[in-house]
Amino acid sequence: MEDQEYTIDLLEIADILADNRKPIAKITGVFVLLAILYLLIAPPVYESEALLRIKQDQGLGKSLLDTFTGGNVQMSQQQMSTFEEILKSRGVVVPVIEATEEADKEGKYPEYENYVEKKITTSPFKNTEILQVKVKGDTPEKAQRANQLLVDSFLKRITDLSRTEQTATKFFLDDRVKSAKADLEKAETVLQNYKSENKITSPTDSARIFTDRIADIEKQAAANQVVLEAAQARLNAINGQLGNSGAATADNRTIQQYNQELAKLESTRIGYLDKYTDKHPRMKEINDQIANLKRKIRQEIDKVAALQAPSDNAVHQGLVAGKFQSESEVIVARRKAEALQQIINKNNADLEKLPEVEKGYIKAARDAQVANEIYVMLAKRLEEAKVAEVMQPNNVQVVDVPTLPEKPVSPRKGRILVLAALLGILLSCGYIVTMELMHRTIHTEEDVQNYLELPVIGAIPDETSMQRAMEKQKEREDRQPGFMSKVRDYIWKK
Repeated sequence: MEDQEYTIDLLEIADILADNRKPIAKITGVFVLLAILYLLIAPPVYESEALLRIKQDQGLGKSLLDTFTGGNVQMSQQQMSTFEEILKSRGVVVPVIEATEEADKEGKYPEYENYVEKKITTSPFKNTEILQVKVKGDTPEKAQRANQLLVDSFLKRITDLSRTEQTATKFFLDDRVKSAKADLEKAETVLQNYKSENKITSPTDSARIFTDRIADIEKQAAANQVVLEAAQARLNAINGQLGNSGAATADNRTIQQYNQELAKLESTRIGYLDKYTDKHPRMKEINDQIANLKRKIRQEIDKVAALQAPSDNAVHQGLVAGKFQSESEVIVARRKAEALQQIINKNNADLEKLPEVEKGYIKAARDAQVANEIYVMLAKRLEEAKVAEVMQPNNVQVVDVPTLPEKPVSPRKGRILVLAALLGILLSCGYIVTMELMHRTIHTEEDVQNYLELPVIGAIPDETSMQRAMEKQKEREDRQPGFMSKVRDYIWKK
């Protein structure tokens, strides 16, 4: 008996559905009617589309956003994610909300998180530099205007971020150029006065060679000092934005080891300066080693920064990587300065052995050459920094301007009506079948034998029940067999 309670007869279910086709149709009609009412009430939503190209930066200046440019697919994906996060940041989206949305009675605009989640969609095309930006609005014009404002605000934000480091570098170089120019004028005056006092019209060959040798070393020392101070200025600017958060390179053994190896290679290269020219095979070999090691340091810095920065803030990740890079430059520049200073001390000792006239001339000529080299170098870098500060970033390009949508993207009328009809059919059929199967009553002699397992001795006919049964039987006989009936008869015969 218990086994029979869990047995489901598909033919019985088909009979139940056939007998209750009118209620099923009514319930389905109600669902479709509700869907139609929703379509009449629900406002249309339009979507404007724009295409942006995010490419590797090839401009004059290196900004904090260049951390991810490594020339490989992984770095490109990280850079794309960085720009997606910037596009959805508060500094970009909030001005768009205030310009396109209406404030409530209390003067409050829609929430930033809700606006980004429901109205802004970004999707990069796989293995390309193209980023698709979609913005939704109540009208075609509103959607297009919001998308245009979003793109403009995004480009402005990119420009502001890329100028942060350049501004700090420019201020530093501007001060250094002024002091370098004063040093150059002073050194040239000293040299001219010394030549006039000692009646030197042309230096000897030995003095000229010795002057060029010590001047070249001191030029490199001065250039290295500029690199050190510029890296320190960048590091201070980044720490100001990070609030001195994030670990230092000293906390990572791999980066620390790479920095030590790079410092050794730089020291070895400095030792070759008195022996070889830049075209010598040994100089070429060590220059290649230095370049390869710098690439490894950059890759390791990107990897560590990706782990230490918050996963939902790619801009912060770029700042951390910039901090690590600046710290590495400071460490290597200091070690390089120590090696150069040793050579300078040796040259000064050799200089003291020369006659007084030649010694004085070499010192004056050296100071003038070094001062001139420093001034030219600083002036060139200052001009580059000024240009990089005012120029627009060239790594974001608008491929397609925001479109004016012609048709709403929601609500989708056809899909909603079909889903409402399917939902009405499924729920009504499920409800009716469940109620019929759960409401078990004894109607026939077969029910007595099946459910009570008792023999039937006789039956007393009920006039009302007989009349209802006869009407139902007549209705079935008059009714044309439907598709389900034909399928059921065919299966039954089989």
